[in-house]
Amino acid sequence: MRADQKIGACDADNLFIDGKFPVDAVGVTIASGEGVLARGTVVAMSSKTKKCVILGTAAGESETLTPFGVLCDEIDATSADAFTTAYRSGHFVDDDYTITEADEAALRNGGIFLDSAM
Repeated sequence: MRADQKIGACDADNLFIDGKFPVDAVGVTIASGEGVLARGTVVAMSSKTKKCVILGTAAGESETLTPFGVLCDEIDATSADAFTTAYRSGHFVDDDYTITEADEAALRNGGIFLDSAM
């Protein structure tokens, strides 16, 4: 390392809006076949398999998909289940998503708050 380089510099995250709400991360399993999911993807938990799928996926027979969290990192679940981490609470940017009011309310009830970046 050169003496004129910055040490410990931080870049903008662009996922969180602010730190008003506590951030809680938990381990989750992403169901096989979901593909490569980007950091910040909102996922829902299956009542049958206890695995997560992309929010907005159609539920199977006798299955409920409950909005669950926001992925911490990019993950590849193309051909096998993948274990990763998801934020269960926090204040996030929602610019790239179209979310139903019911899903947004369910996320909010779980501690995930969404706002557009200004």
